[in-house]
Amino acid sequence: MLAGLDNRHDVEHDHKGASHTATLKRQEQDLAGVMRALLLSSMCMASPTGMAAAAVPLGCFVRTYDAAHLRDHRGQQVRRLWIRLENSRYDADETDFGMNLWVRGMPQTWRAGGRCEPNGNGLRCRPDTDGASELLITMTGTSLRLINPGKLKIFDDATGPDLNEKLLDGPDHSAFLLAPVQDAVCKDTRP
Repeated sequence: MLAGLDNRHDVEHDHKGASHTATLKRQEQDLAGVMRALLLSSMCMASPTGMAAAAVPLGCFVRTYDAAHLRDHRGQQVRRLWIRLENSRYDADETDFGMNLWVRGMPQTWRAGGRCEPNGNGLRCRPDTDGASELLITMTGTSLRLINPGKLKIFDDATGPDLNEKLLDGPDHSAFLLAPVQDAVCKDTRP
């Protein structure tokens, strides 16, 4: 059922009430069908190839972990991250991703990026760095689930000749759930 509608109209006091209930149910089903069609068409418009990368929408997604979460997950180093998905500049069938991460105890911004291709109902992403595992991206409702089945290699934002690198792996870095936000958030490089 759609949010905001309830079953109060299901109580049948007379034949007229039953007819009214049936009409409301048909209207609810029609509205749900229209909403599904609108969602599908908006996803198709997001990508020149049709279905926006296997039902994962383009855009910006973010997650910030509060002190309580980090206290309960002492092995987790990531305190904040965002990922941006956009049409690939190189291949119409692929999606580019860029990611910024902030790690506890370190002031600098860490980065990763690469390209994704459709994989079932999600994306399989190949980071641009050697030694990094592929990432999987799926949707859970409106949230993006980033799955790291191996090692995520990230680099800091140093401007000198030596980039620092860090590997994130283990159970505290195996999956992240990110919420959709305005694109401007994915331009922010502050911790």
